Amino acid sequence: MTTIYTVCTGQGYKYGAFALINSIRAMGCTNPVVVGTDVHLTELDTVEGVSQLVFDTDWNGTNLKAYTILNIPAESFIYFDADIILTSKTFISELEKLLDNNKLVVPVDGILSESEIRRIYWKEIYPGTTDKIEHSWYYNAGFFAGTLKQHKQLLLDWMELNKKHLDLKAFLFDNDRLPMADQDTLNAVLQTLPLNSMVTIQVPDWRPLNLTFNPFFHIGNFRPHAFLHCTDKNKSWKIKKIPSRSPHTYDDLWYQYSFKNNYPVSFNPEISWWVKQWFERTLISRIVIKLKKFC
Repeated sequence: MTTIYTVCTGQGYKYGAFALINSIRAMGCTNPVVVGTDVHLTELDTVEGVSQLVFDTDWNGTNLKAYTILNIPAESFIYFDADIILTSKTFISELEKLLDNNKLVVPVDGILSESEIRRIYWKEIYPGTTDKIEHSWYYNAGFFAGTLKQHKQLLLDWMELNKKHLDLKAFLFDNDRLPMADQDTLNAVLQTLPLNSMVTIQVPDWRPLNLTFNPFFHIGNFRPHAFLHCTDKNKSWKIKKIPSRSPHTYDDLWYQYSFKNNYPVSFNPEISWWVKQWFERTLISRIVIKLKKFC
């Protein structure tokens, strides 16, 4: 059975990981889960099928994805960022069919022109890139799935690029040439792969919450989507006062899997009475939102 991996370090990301695990189990998935973490999470001690890898490094969590998989390897792997909620009961089983055929599965994040400046940087840091441009896409690094037999070298190359070209302790946007950090280095590797070795998913089958519109016609296989990714920097668990907006879909599901359907991981994130009103969409919270929009 395919192992599911996630990484949570700092900034309360454990609350995202807990909701992710609860959503995985709510979708009927019994796959083993490995959580890479910078501190031991006692909330997971009695959760069946979930194990932890406590890092002996101060790297930023974005650079520990391949590291986690390679340190607790499985024949086939699925990686989700900790700020993802699984929303489809069939997505994991569909992925496993693709992994049986040694496909690498990644999400499309955007269209990439043949003359895009990033391609110059990618060739510099990963000379294996061919002169012929075959890929028209920029791939997101928040989700990927593969097999160790077919993709171990890819993970090793990705981790090596991070070591060589990134500040492993830094966050996104700290590198002028590779502003998306580990995502740019992953793309440097992925652009060299034969297209027939990959399977991609695009919006709306995955939904990034930093988009205010959907650039793709809804022709997805998963209704309404396979997973939600809170790519917005304002994570649900970090909200300390009522925002000037209503909760978005990820907020709603994070709240559900944190306070209502919180099984098998039972936890109690600290949120104020006011923020709880916001999650519950009560009349008083709607009034506050309207007032803030006028201010």
